[in-house]
Amino acid sequence: MSDVPLPAPDGAAPEPDDGQARAPAGPGRPGWSGLLQLGLVAVPVKAYPATACAPDLPGHQLHAGCGRRLRHRKTCPEHGPVDAGAVVRGYEYAPGRFLVLDEAELDRLRPARDRALALDCFLDPGRLDPALFAGRTLYLVPDGPAARPAYGVLADALRRRRLGALGRVVLSGRRRLALVRPAGPVLALHLLHYPAQLRGPAALEAGLRLGPVGEAEARLAGALVDAYSRPVRWADYRDDSADRLAALVEARLGGDGAAEPAPEEAPALGLLDALRRSVAALQAPPAPDAAGAGGAGGKQATRGGPA
Repeated sequence: MSDVPLPAPDGAAPEPDDGQARAPAGPGRPGWSGLLQLGLVAVPVKAYPATACAPDLPGHQLHAGCGRRLRHRKTCPEHGPVDAGAVVRGYEYAPGRFLVLDEAELDRLRPARDRALALDCFLDPGRLDPALFAGRTLYLVPDGPAARPAYGVLADALRRRRLGALGRVVLSGRRRLALVRPAGPVLALHLLHYPAQLRGPAALEAGLRLGPVGEAEARLAGALVDAYSRPVRWADYRDDSADRLAALVEARLGGDGAAEPAPEEAPALGLLDALRRSVAALQAPPAPDAAGAGGAGGKQATRGGPA
């Protein structure tokens, strides 16, 4: 879905818990600048990324025979290896025939409206299908002191009405659908998929053939959901892929070739029995060692969480 949580009931973005891991400080580099337009109101803005990229996992492709790193070079079938500076983009207008256009030429052809983010209509962001969100979010800020008054008025109007605005903007040469909404005092821009890009679930629904839900199953499933409904501890959710890889490399270099213990096989249970046992385990008092380690914290840990 989106990188920034959708608005809280009061129109402000919900605050994370104190233990939430943070991306590097600073706004980063702006990824777009232009005009935010609503009717005849035009606000110069800059767009900054709302997320930091996950670190690359340190791995390389090697030649299995000698262990040397493989090199991937751009080659011309007629002239062999080609330097990066000699690579251009060509548009195929006929089979095997290409026209080379540089970015400056393409930019001159772009109409003025493409340099702006024009807001078309307003809606409740909470009613959008989460599948529409393309997974990229930018923060919009006024571009210069003169843009602040109009920016503040527009952000305030959206915040008071708890609304977002749909518009279209050109990014990376493509016209993208976007949602602009208040995230505290800042406006957030979420890139969206076009509705025609979504695959509807109708074809999958036809093959589900779900039977009726029994009264006991419904009651126990509801109790299980209620037991797991609690404030999110965002600090528990982080990408530890690089840490796990580093630990594996360190263990291998240290000569630790011990195999990872096989996971314990859970007994095969029927649905009703699995629901009963799950609810009973959550309602049971914590073990003495867990209670001594933190009381309520030990009970919360029993209810599950990220690995």
